[in-house]
Amino acid sequence: MDYQVFEAEQIEFQGPMVNQHGREFQQFSNQELVRVFHELIALEDVSCILELGAHRAATSKRFVKAKAGRKAVAIEANPFNFSKFGPMAKDVGVLYMNYALTDQTGPLNLVLSDSDQDRKRGHTKTSNSILRNLGFGRTKKVEVPGITFDDLEHDPAFKAYLPSLADARPALWIDVEGALSHLLDGAHKALPKCLFAMAEVESVELFESQKTVKHVAQQFADVGFFPFLRDSEYMPTQHNVIFVNSSLISPEKLQPIKETFISNIKAFVPEAQ
Repeated sequence: MDYQVFEAEQIEFQGPMVNQHGREFQQFSNQELVRVFHELIALEDVSCILELGAHRAATSKRFVKAKAGRKAVAIEANPFNFSKFGPMAKDVGVLYMNYALTDQTGPLNLVLSDSDQDRKRGHTKTSNSILRNLGFGRTKKVEVPGITFDDLEHDPAFKAYLPSLADARPALWIDVEGALSHLLDGAHKALPKCLFAMAEVESVELFESQKTVKHVAQQFADVGFFPFLRDSEYMPTQHNVIFVNSSLISPEKLQPIKETFISNIKAFVPEAQ
């Protein structure tokens, strides 16, 4: 599906709800999209997920604890997050790795917000990125290991935990703070082996030199993924989209899930009412 057509369809039934109910509906739309993500996991009997841009690895931890035998790989660029949250993820069986996913394997700089509050909190802010966040004031750079998704598949620790990406057919949860286009540029071989991806995208440039959603939607399309559903979490600047691998899952199979999502969105009633 052409992304502009997809956007128009989604805005038609979500836009009026945002205008009428604001933040309460936006949060609800995100909850509904997360529900759809887990419904797809059940539909496809997914046994492995990759959380790319993991922070606390919350999605990975919930996934492996929900059912025996599941596997999850959590990738986090920020070394401060890796040190703080890695042990808790590993304790439940998640492979938690310190990499920045990008378009070229090798060291690169992570741009951290460096306010007094950030220093007190140990630089664990969720919006740090390999791109400079345009909303940051004082910043500092730290060198981190960069890797492409294609190369990650062959990393020794990754292969020991997950021998075959093609056999695992993982689902993806992607939140890389404006650097999605860089990740996709380095994922031409690995991404087609994945079933679907829930990805945070931006409609406007929030990070220096980032590519916005129209560009990344085309990158997904180039490897056979179509946009399925989206939320309105931080409209008009930022939201989440589920992209589905058309070679592994047909749109027709997903129609009941889509219809339920739309019905639930249209039926939203604020708690105060």
